[in-house]
Amino acid sequence: MTFVGDRLEAFAAARPADTALKCGPVSLTWLEFFDRVQTAASAICEETCPGARIAFALTDPMSLLIGFFASSRTGRVALIVDPEWPDSLMKTVLEELSPGLFIQRGSQLFKTVDSQRADVSPEEGALFFAGFTSGSSGMPKGYVRTHRSWLKSFELSDREFSNAPNDRIVIAGGLTHSLHLYGAVCGLSGGRQVVLMERFDPKELFAELNRAKDGSVLYATPTQLHYLGEVARRNGPVDTVRQVLASGAKWQDGQRAAMAEVFPATSLMEFYGASETSFITVSRPCDDVPAGSVGRAAHGVQIAIGDPAHPLPSGTAGEIWVKSDLLFAGYICGQSTETRWHEGWLTVGDHGYLDGNGFLFLTGRSNRMIITSGLNVYPEEIEAQLLNHAAVATAVVVGRPDPVRGQILEAVVQLATPLDEAEDELLRHCRNVLAKGKLPKKIHIKNHFPLTAGGKPDIPKITRDLIGSGQGGTV
Repeated sequence: MTFVGDRLEAFAAARPADTALKCGPVSLTWLEFFDRVQTAASAICEETCPGARIAFALTDPMSLLIGFFASSRTGRVALIVDPEWPDSLMKTVLEELSPGLFIQRGSQLFKTVDSQRADVSPEEGALFFAGFTSGSSGMPKGYVRTHRSWLKSFELSDREFSNAPNDRIVIAGGLTHSLHLYGAVCGLSGGRQVVLMERFDPKELFAELNRAKDGSVLYATPTQLHYLGEVARRNGPVDTVRQVLASGAKWQDGQRAAMAEVFPATSLMEFYGASETSFITVSRPCDDVPAGSVGRAAHGVQIAIGDPAHPLPSGTAGEIWVKSDLLFAGYICGQSTETRWHEGWLTVGDHGYLDGNGFLFLTGRSNRMIITSGLNVYPEEIEAQLLNHAAVATAVVVGRPDPVRGQILEAVVQLATPLDEAEDELLRHCRNVLAKGKLPKKIHIKNHFPLTAGGKPDIPKITRDLIGSGQGGTV
């Protein structure tokens, strides 16, 4: 019987004194880590029944991982909620989900109980984890996973990324982001040392990477890599990283080229997917991926465009449908009209097309679609063109309400390098590459972007700030 975390005891027995987990100055050996997981499992079993939901709202990433594995190994469902949620949102979600236990302090996991009790090990098909992503209704979407879906994802990671037992996994940001949580859990489940950051800090991350003697594998979003690159360009390249695994947003071709200078000895990998789908495509340096593509279907993943029963021909854009063993089991709260099932196929509303060689290109997501003057516009298309300008580091396009057009397009941009008359120059650039109906009416230059806990631009906050400011030019 296999489940997520089933080999922790074996790692503790075989390598008791080796480091399993590190965060800042604190580290745990495999034996210490497994002992803490067992203690937490006993405490959880003492207070809940198998199948119960255990909500974790922890700022300490080490305690969160201990609780995650304790929940996983005892047949509970770990709900990974963001401790920075407003009180009203936290209350609404908890009332909706009725967890058997709500853990806000790491000390709750390590209390002494009368016996070292553990329930029957879970089945592969059992639910074990729920994460949360933005929902259109205001209630976060709680997507839930089975052990089997993540075990299959681990197998795919080993195959596509040539994972090695001695890899040192470095996680760039907080574990409420599915990319970072997956990287940490995948690493520990495979017996690899995992290094956590208390929060994303490019200077601290740069220092941590350079402290390593052996090659590291870094999980990070493109935005995090951009800020890490800024630090590296001031302090020297990072030559201790064996592999970078980027996801969470499209890694623009120009940014990837810039990262090659920052990580001269590194294999730069990109994968595209969603919290609901896990891996969809993989882009590796050896694949000769065309400019603008997110790669080919990952091993065991099928992709269809439009209607899975009658897919659109290559080069024609439509909804992206996927079929694999990696898909989620459903939502336990929140909803999404874009997420739909059809005879084992799943779409989350992303749009794109396949070329004749099977490479996938994204054209947008229906849940960010902007309607202006009757034209449906995907902001990702405009963002991609802005990011192709050498002076642009980050770009977000939003729709501002307009009484005549419904919405008008405006862009918020952070520059990578100084640019004279930036707004005029970037508008000229857009006019050269975009149809008239897709041109931003204004471009706002911003010194810093607000980021989500996962290190991506916080689009809802950027939108609120822009609509509230009512100003153009520099924000």
